[in-house]
Amino acid sequence: MSLLGLLSFPLGLHFPLPRHEAAAPPPRLSRRLLLAGVAAATPPRLSASASPDGDRAIQDAYAAFTRGDYLLSEKLWLRASEESPASALVWQNLASVLVINASDEMKLGELPRGEALRRLQRALHAAERARDLGSADALLANARGNALGLLQQWVEAHAAYEEAVRLSPRDFESIPLSNCALTSFELRQDEQAEREALRLTRRDPTFVDGFALLATLRHSRGDESGAANAFRVVCSDAQWCSRYSTDDVVLGRWTPRAVKEFRELLRSPSVQDVRAASALR
Repeated sequence: MSLLGLLSFPLGLHFPLPRHEAAAPPPRLSRRLLLAGVAAATPPRLSASASPDGDRAIQDAYAAFTRGDYLLSEKLWLRASEESPASALVWQNLASVLVINASDEMKLGELPRGEALRRLQRALHAAERARDLGSADALLANARGNALGLLQQWVEAHAAYEEAVRLSPRDFESIPLSNCALTSFELRQDEQAEREALRLTRRDPTFVDGFALLATLRHSRGDESGAANAFRVVCSDAQWCSRYSTDDVVLGRWTPRAVKEFRELLRSPSVQDVRAASALR
């Protein structure tokens, strides 16, 4: 199972996290899918300084990514970085695919070792190259946060996510806002984490994962009524209520402490009552 859940993960934008969509069943969530969506949401853009060979390498890298062949995509983005070293886009996407592949080699709550560690180190280097070349956007900042989160460098990860929030367009900011709350919780800054999650749900009331997180944070602070109220939003749609009935929905996406607390939330009588009431509708 891929790791952590410092969302949005990396290369571009994110695969949409749970939102109310009555016409279609919720997509299966996974760390890899979410990380992959990030890159896929960035349309192919060729740097003006890219050579013809570099252009082909970039297109090949996008094609491999679209097929879901992330290991090949990593090799091709690396080749593109050698052929077009002045392209910030190339370095940004290389950083992101490195994070995806590192995540696939990790276990929740464990520090990276071996090739996973080397990939994350190279990802941070690639992200810095992209910044040095003038890339300054929310997607890159969030990618750095993901790499730092996988390294469990929570303070630095939170700072990167805060930067991503400042730079985010409205249709992306929910991802780094969620990541801010998750990292604050990991740092045991519980009040701040709840404030960040509340801000998230107020700014994006369709972001179901945000309400599940808010419920989790409130439960951790002993606010059973507040937790039930937040989880009631999740269960306003039977499909999402079912999806959030086990920890499978957050494994590989949320931080270790948040996953543990979500399990406790699901065992709480107040949330079980909410789920039971949803099942009767």
